[in-house]
Amino acid sequence: MKARLVLLSTVAWCAFSLPAFADDADIVKRLDAMQKMLEAQQRQIERQKSQIETQSKEIVSLRHSLAKSPPAAVAQSDTRPAPAQVASQQVQIDALKSELDSYKTTQRLEKQDDPVWSFANGRPMVQSPDGRFTFSVRGLGQFDAGYYDQSASASRLAAANGGALSSGTNFRRAQIGFAGKIFGDWSYLFNYDFGGSGGNESQGRVQSLYVQYDGLKPLAFRVGAYPPPANIEDGTASGDTIFLERNSPADVARNLAGGDGRDAATALYAGDRLFAALSLTGGKVADTSTYAGEQTAVLGRVSDMVYADDDWRVLVGVNGTHVFSPPSTNTVGPGATHTITFSTAPEITVDDTASKLVSTGAINADHVDQWGIEGATQWRNFYAQAGYFGYRIARADALSDPSFDGWYLQGTWILTGERRGYSPANGAFTSPKPSVPFSLAGGGWGAWELAMRYSDLDLNYNPGVAGSAMPADGVRGGEQKIWTTGINWYPNSLVRFAFDYQYVDVNRLGSTAVPVVNNTQVGQKVDIFSLRSQVAF
Repeated sequence: MKARLVLLSTVAWCAFSLPAFADDADIVKRLDAMQKMLEAQQRQIERQKSQIETQSKEIVSLRHSLAKSPPAAVAQSDTRPAPAQVASQQVQIDALKSELDSYKTTQRLEKQDDPVWSFANGRPMVQSPDGRFTFSVRGLGQFDAGYYDQSASASRLAAANGGALSSGTNFRRAQIGFAGKIFGDWSYLFNYDFGGSGGNESQGRVQSLYVQYDGLKPLAFRVGAYPPPANIEDGTASGDTIFLERNSPADVARNLAGGDGRDAATALYAGDRLFAALSLTGGKVADTSTYAGEQTAVLGRVSDMVYADDDWRVLVGVNGTHVFSPPSTNTVGPGATHTITFSTAPEITVDDTASKLVSTGAINADHVDQWGIEGATQWRNFYAQAGYFGYRIARADALSDPSFDGWYLQGTWILTGERRGYSPANGAFTSPKPSVPFSLAGGGWGAWELAMRYSDLDLNYNPGVAGSAMPADGVRGGEQKIWTTGINWYPNSLVRFAFDYQYVDVNRLGSTAVPVVNNTQVGQKVDIFSLRSQVAF
């Protein structure tokens, strides 16, 4: 027995004296074998202890017997291990078990430091085990095709009202970027766009690049270049808009002091129901060098989910913008001219001439104000949204200050029963997620959505009448009314196809010196058919 114990001790010592460069898997295999050996030895020791206790009792009993009648001779041979030897073996086994537990603890701690990979909703993401550091890749691709059905007289209106619109295709958005968290309390986003909003793809430019402090949730502070929160329609992500483009009245308000790549600093509150944001903004990353001075503005937005249950959601909001100083387009200083222009294309941007059917032209401005009110209601798989916006330009000259307005109403019916989601982080609704993704191999048909919208943007101010000259303080920007119907198909949560039809009716008086359009009706009616193919993650 003693020799066997010495041999076991020697084997254990050799196992822990393996070279440092041994393979971890081999070490674990050896340790497992050793564990089993130690357990067997432990069982043997327990049996030996039991035998020793039994023997001790027998010895005590024998002593009592001998005390009464001592035998002539007692011959006893015992080959069992002594108690001191057993105790020594137990000390060695305990030491080996302690080293094994220490090794297992080290392995577990090292595994806790390994990054955690995921692929949720098609977006690759890696994060630290404690979730304080994250990094995810994001992308949005939108390929649009459009056809403009205009009257033959449109070309003669080129000088006053856009002229012939160009049918064709373009990548509206081709965005790639990444987002994540740092040390738990900080978040960041970088998004680059290679698409085009004027019918032509452009060189890559910053769509969003910011860092945000989240340590006071739901209060946060953001700084960088990004679309600062402007209104509910603006809060709807580009991949979640109901139609190919945002409605014209909301888009004019959005781009006055917001929009993609806008230099800004924002304080925002994003609770489960209440969303509020206040931003100080400047120019855009993509502004041309002709601006001798960037504009300075403040814009704010507040919205609240005033009611919500299993069937209903009711969201209301207000927004406003004040441009302290419009951009300067020539000299800097007292002689600088600050101008502002309100204009918009039809609610699709395939036309590669970037024609605007309504436009105020450049107005010499001291400051600009905008205000708006919006609301959205969801009942089961029905959704409705509406808004009204007012705009006012304080002129820098002696002429009266022009004011304009616009409004919209839009709604959807999801035929397959899904509902549009809600994003507290943006204070706006999102696209529906198909309950059963499309698949020819026994799957479903995805989600199908019918949609309709009416928008009215009036950029006329004291325009006068046809056949007469425009008053000195008048603005003949035109009034644009658009009826849109569409159908959206979501085969799965990443892919979308959208078909829209627009009927555009523009009422506008010409104000140029060109005889054929001066003081005459230069508005036009246009039918537009468009299709978008989209992938977003």
